[in-house]
Amino acid sequence: MIRRKTDCQLALFLMLFCAFAAWRTTLIPASGTGTRAGPDFFPWLAIIGIAVLALALLLRGLRTSPRPKPEAGAGRIGYGVLSLFAVLMVAYAATFERVGYLPSTIVMYVIGMLLLKERRVVHFLLVPVAVVLGVYFGFTGLLDVYLP
Repeated sequence: MIRRKTDCQLALFLMLFCAFAAWRTTLIPASGTGTRAGPDFFPWLAIIGIAVLALALLLRGLRTSPRPKPEAGAGRIGYGVLSLFAVLMVAYAATFERVGYLPSTIVMYVIGMLLLKERRVVHFLLVPVAVVLGVYFGFTGLLDVYLP
């Protein structure tokens, strides 16, 4: 029962956030660049994505029935792992410009997935490469923003 309530509350909070962000995004001046995305493109993309996921979370909260409690410690990530993840993010920030976007982000992504206990080889090798290349080509091809 607690999960249903939490999902619904979080979804409503996210929808309010999207409404606020949409209002503020309307204040961003259009660049008039024609086919290229302007300065308001990414905020609208993020708002739509968050709103869709918040709606899915709300629907999940309304549909799920109470589940039995998991066994103690199941699915939990300890403070040590989270601390290592924070150290990983600091190391990524320190090496990002020296090493370059593609290699540093792929390596960080794989190590992060391993820290968070992903053990399927296909997932921790193919997913980071696909996501990082998608983001890279999205920024360079669609937005003309070149990453280091």
